Amino acid sequence: MTPEQRVARIKKLVSAAKALLSLQVGLAVGAQRIDRILRWLEPEIQSNHQIFSEFISAIPAGLPLGSARLLWEPNKLLENDPILSKIENKYRAPILQECLNIIQIYG
Repeated sequence: MTPEQRVARIKKLVSAAKALLSLQVGLAVGAQRIDRILRWLEPEIQSNHQIFSEFISAIPAGLPLGSARLLWEPNKLLENDPILSKIENKYRAPILQECLNIIQIYG
């Protein structure tokens, strides 16, 4: 990765952290975006911010996130939503804290 690519990816990381922290995006969608950006960066940076991948891994496979939720049958979505809500409640504070850390370190 070139220095220019690294700078651009760090800027995307900070932007994604700000969007999640300000609730411009939902917790799951924001964490997915940050996790994806972290995978583009050095392993050291990834390992410093593992809460995002831990959170995504805690969500059962097949539960829709983001706009995919619009495609689900409404009753099935509402039936499964408490599962996602419980996981989000567990991870919300650590994820928001990590967003603050990312902004402070890289912003």
